[in-house]
Amino acid sequence: MNEPSKLSDPRAARPLVRLLFPAICILVAFSTARFIQKPTQLFPPVASTESNFPILTPTTILDRLPVPDINTNSGKILAASLLKTRTSPAETKNWIQTGNALAQLQRESEAPRYFDAAEAVYTEALRLSPNNVDALAGMAWVTGGKHQFDKSIAWGNKALAVDPQCIEALGIIGDAALELGNYEFALENYQKMMDLRPDLSSWSRGAHLLWILGETNKAKTLMGKAIAAGAPFAENTAWCRIRMATMLFHEGAIPPAEDTIRPMLESGSRNSHLLLLAARIASAKGDFPLAEKHYRTLLESGPNQQAHAELGDLMRASGKTEDAEKHYQIVESLHTTHLKDGVHDHGFMAKFLADHERNLVEALRMVEEHKLTKNVQEADTLAWVYYKNDMLPQAIEAIKRALSRNTPDPEMHYHAGMIASAYGDLNAARKHLERALAMNPNFSAIQAPRAQKELQQLDQRKSITQADPAEN
Repeated sequence: MNEPSKLSDPRAARPLVRLLFPAICILVAFSTARFIQKPTQLFPPVASTESNFPILTPTTILDRLPVPDINTNSGKILAASLLKTRTSPAETKNWIQTGNALAQLQRESEAPRYFDAAEAVYTEALRLSPNNVDALAGMAWVTGGKHQFDKSIAWGNKALAVDPQCIEALGIIGDAALELGNYEFALENYQKMMDLRPDLSSWSRGAHLLWILGETNKAKTLMGKAIAAGAPFAENTAWCRIRMATMLFHEGAIPPAEDTIRPMLESGSRNSHLLLLAARIASAKGDFPLAEKHYRTLLESGPNQQAHAELGDLMRASGKTEDAEKHYQIVESLHTTHLKDGVHDHGFMAKFLADHERNLVEALRMVEEHKLTKNVQEADTLAWVYYKNDMLPQAIEAIKRALSRNTPDPEMHYHAGMIASAYGDLNAARKHLERALAMNPNFSAIQAPRAQKELQQLDQRKSITQADPAEN
């Protein structure tokens, strides 16, 4: 990263200068849905301090852990760790290795059950060694994964109190700060992380944050370095490739985005993020059959709300309204199931309901849980739901927060344009709608055509207001 940020607050710019400058000066390489998930409770909840853990025997904990799939690399590592832990349950390091293996499996599968499993394992490690820095950092990761961000920061700080150079704690604190919208604090922690250990983990975090802050070229450069660095687990490198391709997709660079993920598709990867992005790219190219194929391949592995929602949109754009409705109903059914299982998907569902004008009162209830959010993506959803509920003053205030960091997301500008149009600010409406379509004219199968239609209607409204009164 190489140039100072153009943040409006000069105090916020200073940490980013340190984040950006070294790459160009000494050629050192540097390297984040939206929605909350709370896993099913397989274990008793862990207390907030290490002195009051729930009492579970090591055997009980181990018996409740997910059975590893030894056909995968991560599953083999978990199986080996479990064997060591069962053989020597008094060894803290064995519990740490098991917790870290569970954490890796969660990153790869996104299955919420791994959070509870890892929490129980790290809890046992802390019972054995209350000041073990790896276990403290593990608890920071668990609570962050459950979107308990204040707790995540607190656990991370406990780890740093033991070891001020704990790389994992710095990264996890930065992640929590990013989700809370405290981007300057996230920058500070990511910078410390990169100073201590420049690698895929730290570089990719910095790249994602730079993208949120509108520093697109620097973000792509940094993510490229993360990809080149690689990681012991292929899925972690895959995440970086998908993030890079997503950045390219948002700016309408469809062939480069496609090239970035092609090796993963050709290898037969079933990564859910990969297949979702591949489907969006195919849809943007007008290849709806290929997009449908990617969605259905993803769904072969199990239900996925986002895949059903986007496949429904694809059906709707193809004129298959009855098929679209079936997928939309599955999305709502999955939401009901998630609520029963303790999985919190309100951010995703609020946007889905607003996009499709279904149960807007419920969507409003969901987003107002975070109505004061500083997170620009949450603010964008908040603004969109307010707009759909005809709460324009609130929508305007929220969309200003969403746009405050210049995040290069065409859908944000689409939302801003529609809100401005409803409020009667035709110039602002045109500006944002044109920008959305200039960034990626096919950013969404159903929203992009609506943006085009709204621009046409703005032209008609302008013609009427400028016409000679005698001609009306």
